[in-house]
Amino acid sequence: MIRLNAERLQHRVELVKEYMDLEGSNYNLESGSITIAKKVGEGSRKASITTDGYAYYSLRDGSRGKYYTVYLHHIVMILADPEEYIMQMSKDMTINHKSGDKTDNSLNNLEYLTLEDNQAHSYINGLGLSKRYRIEDLISYNDAYCILRSYYVDQESIRNIAETTDLTESAVNRVVSGKVFTGIKAMFSALNGSVRNSGNSTLRNGEVRDILSLYYTYKMPQTEIAKRHNISRSSVAMICTGKRWAKVNKEFKQVGA
Repeated sequence: MIRLNAERLQHRVELVKEYMDLEGSNYNLESGSITIAKKVGEGSRKASITTDGYAYYSLRDGSRGKYYTVYLHHIVMILADPEEYIMQMSKDMTINHKSGDKTDNSLNNLEYLTLEDNQAHSYINGLGLSKRYRIEDLISYNDAYCILRSYYVDQESIRNIAETTDLTESAVNRVVSGKVFTGIKAMFSALNGSVRNSGNSTLRNGEVRDILSLYYTYKMPQTEIAKRHNISRSSVAMICTGKRWAKVNKEFKQVGA
């Protein structure tokens, strides 16, 4: 998954605190049990489980109008010490289940480890390495459908979707292109009719500005930009030279990126 900087980790901490401050929310760090109340209606939110056995919640930030995926073991560590969580995760640490049991999210069973040490722990305990980091094991079928809807119906850019799901842009691109969750993509297309052509004509203004920013501000190669936005390199070239989306190109340069 994508590594979050301190600012985004702080946002995650604040989002968790917001939900835990709701009447009806409670937790027990010794057992690792968490109850998160619903913002609307009665009862509590139900955790989802990845195919690899990790429990997580999709928490909505009303001010941003977006949902964010937060794993249960991360919530436990946030509640235990939010400042320590931000510091450790900012250093690219991971959270390891000492016993190897992903359903045991008690505080005593969790620890911060480097990615290398975490992988070594998985190998020693016979948990395997490659499966854990597959996209299919990091998100649910429902998450994949939501990503498809965000991209094809809501016309959100791959970058924005990656930020709200904590996935890499390449991972999101694999979902929207149908390289993973192929059955979900087929079902989505059947239910929603024809989806936007990845060729370029249905790009939104915001995506075009993102392409221009990546090229002119961040000096990213056109081939890499094409991969991120699931369009051809020639389309990127025409956008950057103003042969397509000339008005947006002109506005972008006038503002100075």
